[in-house]
Amino acid sequence: MNQIQVTFRHVDPSQALKDYAVEKLGRLQKVIEKPFEANVTLSVEKYRHIAEVFMTAPGITIKAIESTEDLYSAIDLVCDKVERQLKKYREKQKDKGPGTAAQIPFVSGITVSSGDEGIHIVRSDNFLPKPMTVEEAAKHLDLLRVDVLMFVNQETNLPSVVFRQSGGSVGFTEPTVK
Repeated sequence: MNQIQVTFRHVDPSQALKDYAVEKLGRLQKVIEKPFEANVTLSVEKYRHIAEVFMTAPGITIKAIESTEDLYSAIDLVCDKVERQLKKYREKQKDKGPGTAAQIPFVSGITVSSGDEGIHIVRSDNFLPKPMTVEEAAKHLDLLRVDVLMFVNQETNLPSVVFRQSGGSVGFTEPTVK
């Protein structure tokens, strides 16, 4: 059974918006063909209406964000983006053959911006750590479009961090063990 949770941030909760988001995401069942959980966050920041979806299903994790001038069109756009990602995932699974579903680990990512007022955290995500290599974590920086990513290093089993440096290269750090 699918679980779809809708959260409102900086906007008054609306049953109509919630029902619309649940209906649009529910239609994705025909594409994914697996039970899934989705967290939808609807927010308003000045004139930007933002719809953010974080969806998990066995073997797949999808995150999508869209912003427009009204929440209904933001929901439409973000659901279209999730559907495209699901179809792309399904095509990759067909190419790999049956029984080879790749697990995409849950991770933590932060996007930061800096200016005259100092550093400002634009977006942060929670995570359920699953071990991965440093190389896989570096690839997830681009996949999740974040500047900093925390993960569990499968070689050392320690919490570790990869981050995008100002020159575009990727840095890596983890605690030292004495």
